[in-house]
Amino acid sequence: MNRLIKTILLLSICFHFAQGQEERPIFTQDQLLWYIENYHPIAQQGKLLIQQGESSVRAARGGFDPKLFANFDQKQFEDKEYYSILNSGLKIPTWYGLEFKTGFDQNSGVYLNPENKVPNGGLWYGGVSVSLGQGLFIDKRRAALQKANVFASSTVAEQKALMNELYFDAIKQYWKWVQAYNEYRVYEESVSLAVTRFEAVKNSHLLGDKPAIDTLEAKIQVQNRELGRNEYQLAYQNATLELSNYLWFENNTPLEITDELRPPLFDEIELSNTTSFDTLQAYVNAVPNAHPDMQIYQFKLSSLEIERKLKAEKIKPKLNLNYNFLSEPVGDNFLNNVSNQNYKWGIEFSLPIFLREQRGNLQLAKYKIENTAFGQRQKQLEIENKVLSYFNEHVALRKQVDIYRDAVSNYSSLLEGERIKFNIGESSLFLVNSRESSLIEARLKAIALVSKYNISSAGIDYASGRLYK
Repeated sequence: MNRLIKTILLLSICFHFAQGQEERPIFTQDQLLWYIENYHPIAQQGKLLIQQGESSVRAARGGFDPKLFANFDQKQFEDKEYYSILNSGLKIPTWYGLEFKTGFDQNSGVYLNPENKVPNGGLWYGGVSVSLGQGLFIDKRRAALQKANVFASSTVAEQKALMNELYFDAIKQYWKWVQAYNEYRVYEESVSLAVTRFEAVKNSHLLGDKPAIDTLEAKIQVQNRELGRNEYQLAYQNATLELSNYLWFENNTPLEITDELRPPLFDEIELSNTTSFDTLQAYVNAVPNAHPDMQIYQFKLSSLEIERKLKAEKIKPKLNLNYNFLSEPVGDNFLNNVSNQNYKWGIEFSLPIFLREQRGNLQLAKYKIENTAFGQRQKQLEIENKVLSYFNEHVALRKQVDIYRDAVSNYSSLLEGERIKFNIGESSLFLVNSRESSLIEARLKAIALVSKYNISSAGIDYASGRLYK
């Protein structure tokens, strides 16, 4: 897809148009984030994370699926059937550690082991297996499902953390793009003013009103500002390319920002309200539960706690009880001989004498939990301090923005007065250029501060984990 088509795709979705100074559509921050959420490859990876979590739960639930089984073993030698053993049935595991089982045995043969002998019509059985010791409260199957559920929940937090980071990187680049564009416009206007003044001074010199040295000074001023304009133009072009990295469309199609779109002008930028201290405090208080990084730690601790319970269960002795009722089928009635006198049962018991492996594994599981808890507390402190840092920067920058906006107005008035004095011969070209340079510097500073202010405003939401909702 060529550049023109990609630009048309981008323009077709833009809906906000500038009013006043330029008719080109403004590319807004909200539009940028819309593209990222719907088409950016990292955003698609985040969605895959959630799907992986759902698949892990589905796989773990498979441990509780009913299972059909069948075993057949036969030996034939010298025209004799030594034995033919068939065992088939159905196992149904449950969440509570019980396993129900039903099946059918059909065995025959000259040399069949006596314990395998069954009636000629076969033997039906049905019963239950239960763990009364190790595995009564948790086993590998239940632990796997619990951990899968925790993992599925953690993938949502991981996706949120991923998008929170991506959004903030994109917002920072967006405001660098806005800053570069407005800085370039300042120098573009300054070049236009310098060229106009140079022509006026040159004409005045030809009429004998200005000395030749003034034309030279005016020409040098034009050249210096043209150099500055070229530098800012290059910065704007590179910032545009950097921002284009975040723009994608359907079928993994990269988009490009061309001259058909523009950032908002300085006077069009609306500053967000300053975050109040009460709001900040609410954000900080919510960090332990609301921040995706903290949620990931909580899910990690939950998974480790499941592992610890499983290790603790290994300390218990194995005590498994099996019971099956037996019935000889007669015709279609396989429950013909159901009786409390026809049964098969067994018990299994085992316990390591020293339990060194089990106790060692349990202690290791506890150490992992403690280590993760230490990391969680450190991460919480870092997040809270980062939120406070962005808040302090946010408040300070708002004050600086107000000061410099007022300063730009004052520099403009000072320059206008100096121009009037110059036109009536009471000032010099040097002073006019000096006043104009001061105004340019103030405007550039104000633009940079507005960009930093908007980044710091997003930074509070980013640090508190609220940027991606």
